[in-house]
Amino acid sequence: MIHENLGDLVMLIYKDLKTVMERDLKKYDIGMGQMQILMTFFKDVNSTLTQNDLVIHLGVDKGNISRSMVKLLEKGYIEQLPENKKNFRLSKKGTDLKLEIIPILMRLDRLITEDIESSEMKQALTTLVKISEKLERIV
Repeated sequence: MIHENLGDLVMLIYKDLKTVMERDLKKYDIGMGQMQILMTFFKDVNSTLTQNDLVIHLGVDKGNISRSMVKLLEKGYIEQLPENKKNFRLSKKGTDLKLEIIPILMRLDRLITEDIESSEMKQALTTLVKISEKLERIV
């Protein structure tokens, strides 16, 4: 399949990556919105974040963040701080989940990049970062 339009190619990659991730993470019952939130907490398992922090960090509207947070709370992957109900952190179950999910994501990353030279990967990442930054300025 020939892709002449960058936007079409990015959308196709996103769709296929989303499909594979949802399949590989199905047993955890985690959707993409919830996964974005978990990945933010996974960067620092001791961090505490508010819904507003996540809105700013992820660039997702508060309604979507709120719905995903409710699901993550119900599943026991995050918890509210007893002293401040606006702050959330990973629960023990969420920290344990990180140990299971990160290897799955690393395997997927290796599978999709294994035939790409490091110089090609570096150039692709540099280009995509520039595109992302330009889009952030016009959004």
